Amino acid sequence: MNYDVAGFVLALAAAARSFAPDVWFLVRRLLGAGVRIGADALIEHRSPSVQSPSRSAQPPSGPSPAKVSLDEGGRR
Repeated sequence: MNYDVAGFVLALAAAARSFAPDVWFLVRRLLGAGVRIGADALIEHRSPSVQSPSRSAQPPSGPSPAKVSLDEGGRR
């Protein structure tokens, strides 16, 4: 192996070792931003027929449990 090639390989290894944490930090930041953008896009494009359960639920038609006395067969 030529000494120039060995020196070049060692220089590349040193550069990769010193810059690898920064590269991984940037990759994680980009992936996190992509996930946030994708989640926002999914929320924007939800089907209008899907409603939250609190809005579509109707109140019960019978008496409320708090108003039924224990003498009338109510339970706690």
